[in-house]
Amino acid sequence: MALEAAAGSMPEPESAALAHSALLERHIRARIESQGPMSFAEFMRMALYEPGLGYYMAGLRKFGPAGDFVTAPEISKLFSFCLAEQCVEIMRRLSRPSILEIGAGSGVMAADILQHLAQADCLPRNYFILELSAEL
Repeated sequence: MALEAAAGSMPEPESAALAHSALLERHIRARIESQGPMSFAEFMRMALYEPGLGYYMAGLRKFGPAGDFVTAPEISKLFSFCLAEQCVEIMRRLSRPSILEIGAGSGVMAADILQHLAQADCLPRNYFILELSAEL
C-alpha cells in the first residue's frame, strides 16, 4: 500500500517526455521483432545510450530541480571531499597516481575532488573521466 501511495504521488511526465518514451519503446520493439530476443544488458544499453533516444543521449535535462534526479555531489561538496581524503591517503603511496571517474555527469564531483586535492598539495598526474553520454 505504501508503494502504491508513493507511486501515486509521482508527477506525471510532460507530454514531450511521454512521446519520446513511446518513440524509444517502438525502436526497441522493432529491434526485437527484426532480430529476436535481446539480453537485459542490450536492452539497458538501448534504453540508456541509444543515440538520440536513450535516457542519457536524448538531450533532456538530467540533474537538479528541472531534471529527473539529484546526485550527492550536486547537493554538497561533502561527498566529493570525503572521496578526495581517501584519494590523498592512497595517492601519497604511489609514484605517479591517476584517478578514473566513471560516469562523471556534470563534472561537479571532479572539480570538487581536484580542488580538495590541490589544497592538500596532492594532485594526481591525470584525472580521467569515462562518460558515455556526449551531452554530459
